[in-house]
Amino acid sequence: MALVTSAWNAASAKIPQIERMTTDMKHKLLIFFLPLIITVAIGHAQSPLPPLISPEVHPDGSVTFRFRAPNAQQVSLEREGTKAVPMQKDAQGMWSVTTGPLEPDFYGYTFAADGVALIDPSNPLMKPNLLHTQSVVHVPGPPSRVWEISDVPHGTIHHHFYRSGTVGDDRDFYVYTPPGYDPKGNRAYGH
Repeated sequence: MALVTSAWNAASAKIPQIERMTTDMKHKLLIFFLPLIITVAIGHAQSPLPPLISPEVHPDGSVTFRFRAPNAQQVSLEREGTKAVPMQKDAQGMWSVTTGPLEPDFYGYTFAADGVALIDPSNPLMKPNLLHTQSVVHVPGPPSRVWEISDVPHGTIHHHFYRSGTVGDDRDFYVYTPPGYDPKGNRAYGH
């Protein structure tokens, strides 16, 4: 009962309209939502599944990919430029595979669960593409790599819009200007 009371109090604090209701209206609302409140309270009381970390890049450059799909019959990792690699399932329905050491770079990948290509739901880094969206894993390298963030002066990316008379719609484009760029200056920027 304490869990139900706690869930009700939390909901009441977030919804100001409940504060203005009469006691009778609150009781009717509680009875209406009681099954939902109990379900949520029980769900929070049970031990949750451990957080899923995917992809996990190891110090040697190897990467562990994980995907929770307890009902899937087979899951594989499809990393761009390589053949699909079958993943192994544990008792909690977690599929995983660890690659060998990878060269520092960005790698696109997807999971195939029972033949359906899926992005990694645990990874917000993506490579958008209209035909084949992929998740991306970054295997870091030395600061000398051009894509690595380093303590050097950075330029600015400007986002501009224009009306295309040819196509008849609004379009956008990006312009990078180096650090210290002055559009009124006479400095030439070479290759």
